[in-house]
Amino acid sequence: MDIQAIGSRAFSVYIQESELLSRHLAAGTMTARDARTLVAPLIGSDGLGAVNLELYPGRHEVLIFVSRASGEPEFFSFPDVEALLEAAGSGLGGIASSLFWYGGAYILAVWPTDGRPAGALREFAEPLENPGAFLLHLREHGKLLIDGDALDTLRGYFESAG
Repeated sequence: MDIQAIGSRAFSVYIQESELLSRHLAAGTMTARDARTLVAPLIGSDGLGAVNLELYPGRHEVLIFVSRASGEPEFFSFPDVEALLEAAGSGLGGIASSLFWYGGAYILAVWPTDGRPAGALREFAEPLENPGAFLLHLREHGKLLIDGDALDTLRGYFESAG
């Protein structure tokens, strides 16, 4: 495994086939969840939390870009689980996101990142105004369903089930 820092908030991980095989993984079938598991020990004791992943599988190797999201999240309210699953399957992978159940709706918190179109979620959900402490309010009064990688987790679960 070759790890290279990219500034103070990001790094890349290059993993060759032999190491992937030793972890019972293959470049062609690696998922975002697998990548998250691989880089978790590199993040440290504070966990992955709001971390964005970009996964580039090659024929015999994998390149993963990892960056910590910063700033306040955007919030989206999904009217039903079908709209949420549609968003998860739309290809918006690698975006740091947490899913809550609150007030009879699924609320997705999405952390900003360079070049990632969180605004594309407007096609599937209603954007919510972001009062300063809404994330704290959700954590206290809502039910946290998936933390850190909600979209990737949902897509991975339903891709493997289908």
